Amino acid sequence: MYKLLTIDVWDTLLRRRCHPECVKLNTSAHVFFSTSYKINTTYHTHWDLYFSRLEIEAQMANAARKNGGDDEYQISHVFENWLKQICDENIETLLINRLVEYELDTEIETSFADPEIGSFLEKYLADQTLFLSDFYMPTDMLSKILLSKGLASLAQNGISSCSVGLNKRSGLLYRHVHKFYGILPNEHMHVGDNSWSDFESASKEGVTGVLYLPTQLHAERLERESLFASRERLFSHLNEITIKASKSRADYSNSTVKNAFLLGCQLAPIFIGFSVWLAEKSLQNSIDRLYFMTREGEFFQRIYNLIFPFNTLYKLKLPPNDILEVSRLSTFVASMAYVSIEELQRIWRLQKSQKISALFSTLGLNHEEFGDVLSEVGLKDSDIIDSPSENESVVKLFRTSKFIDAVNKNITENRKCIVEFLTTKGIASNAKIGVVDIGWRGTIQDSLASILQDNVIEGFYLGLRKVINPQPSNVAKFAYGPNELIDTDSHQFFEAFSVMEMLCTSGLGSVESYSRVNDRVIPNRKISRDENKAFEQFTVHFQDGVALAAEIWAPYLASHSVTAAELKVPSMLLWEMLVKDPHKDLATTFMESSQHDGFGFGDVFQRDSVPSLKTILLSLFSKQNRILVLNFVRRLQWTSGVRNLRGLDKSHKYILILIFVAANFVKKWRNKTIRFLSKK
Repeated sequence: MYKLLTIDVWDTLLRRRCHPECVKLNTSAHVFFSTSYKINTTYHTHWDLYFSRLEIEAQMANAARKNGGDDEYQISHVFENWLKQICDENIETLLINRLVEYELDTEIETSFADPEIGSFLEKYLADQTLFLSDFYMPTDMLSKILLSKGLASLAQNGISSCSVGLNKRSGLLYRHVHKFYGILPNEHMHVGDNSWSDFESASKEGVTGVLYLPTQLHAERLERESLFASRERLFSHLNEITIKASKSRADYSNSTVKNAFLLGCQLAPIFIGFSVWLAEKSLQNSIDRLYFMTREGEFFQRIYNLIFPFNTLYKLKLPPNDILEVSRLSTFVASMAYVSIEELQRIWRLQKSQKISALFSTLGLNHEEFGDVLSEVGLKDSDIIDSPSENESVVKLFRTSKFIDAVNKNITENRKCIVEFLTTKGIASNAKIGVVDIGWRGTIQDSLASILQDNVIEGFYLGLRKVINPQPSNVAKFAYGPNELIDTDSHQFFEAFSVMEMLCTSGLGSVESYSRVNDRVIPNRKISRDENKAFEQFTVHFQDGVALAAEIWAPYLASHSVTAAELKVPSMLLWEMLVKDPHKDLATTFMESSQHDGFGFGDVFQRDSVPSLKTILLSLFSKQNRILVLNFVRRLQWTSGVRNLRGLDKSHKYILILIFVAANFVKKWRNKTIRFLSKK
């Protein structure tokens, strides 16, 4: 029997669920996204802070060696020097101590007791057992970690190298132990995993070294640690385990359901990255409350809450989030300052054509009650007007007192109703709120900003098209993905904007208006059975696949401190694949589904109702037929969808594809020309 048995801590008594450096990177991310530390602008990412910390540690190790000890340093001293270097302002001791506690908590969260060490140690008996570790956390902190994992019975006390300035690597820590406890080297046995520090170095000092390397646990450790070196390797690993998990979750008896679910698993990084970006922006922009706007926001919130189940990012509290039941239709009238052609231009700049009955619906009016007015100005409710702001009859309509009075009444009533509704949703005066939506112009945000003029409203979007309407002064807009506000070349991604909408939509319908029920204002939703066919057949299963991936990715994102920027490149590659090479089941479902257009045309668009060959040929000579073809292209846009249309002969499909390719080329050329001219 030995007088003393010492046991290494890391990968002996304790194991981590990730590479040891993940903990340091996590602390760097905490500092980077916290508003408590005024980081110098030369540090652009949490990786910059991490590498800065490594430099500080190297400097302190060199200084310790020059002073006659080993290359040891304590975490509190590291943080003091590190924060002094990276921050523009002096950091109080309280913040340094809090950061030490943060990293201690992170070590506890990412570690677990070695499941085999207890039985392994049974055959090694000694009068006294201690832990002995080369580590930058002092002895009392290591004791806390071991205690939290139920390992106090094996080694409650011990020595950490940084507490005495000597380590096992040099062998000097072994000598210190022998002197401190008054024992001879041959009375000492040490167990650990490192072939040099725990075995060779111990043996050189006359200590009986025992190497602890259980085959399976060691292999798992190496696998986990390999994920730190490469984000590509990490993402590939996550894809692999997601696909493996999907085999027990997907309904393989139905090929469309299976393919939708697997596609969700495959495209999940887009929405996972978007969620991480939302959390980061919420902290960086000091958002008070975050609102996910219907309809796509309901799916986005689901994934966001799976990624952040405790509503924290690196233990930094995220703003409370909620669903906001709004739509372009439900907010537009309340946002109008007055009845005018200019106010309606906010719609008509987006929609080149306006059906008169849809115009009345947009303004909350029944066109049948205005038959006399329409006859007077020379319009019919079925008319579809191109460039309505320039149409004499439309201009006359906006000068008739009956029409003006009715719209003004609706503006007053709708504004009062929606303000009360927004108040019940927790939107306080002067609060800075964030609104989340799929995109593409942020028109709902513009309407809300006109209604909530005392609030700053920041919009966070999956993608943004260029701004067409004048922007309210209390608005800011950001995009995770393609953003034409800063990159006109991102146009290619928006070819599949309707497809992305279909994949992200909700089956609960669109908000059309608000009603007062028992002194409460509630949203009125309209559910379209035609639109919901695609949701039930494909979308809901796709979203379930994304959710499965989010559940699997979430703990890895946290432990490996993955940022939205690191997820963006693979996300955009997946989006590009969606545009150019979609799964056939997705394309078929999309093309055979319908879309309700509450603005503009005011109809249900059947995507597979393609212009006939005759209409296409006549469009070369007839304006009416040309408008039909152009409207079909504008409303669909997705070339790959046309490629997957069923029931068309080859020549008809080929001509349609050429039209779509040409239209997208012209649009891209026009955007580049505008950008070029704007720079001159």
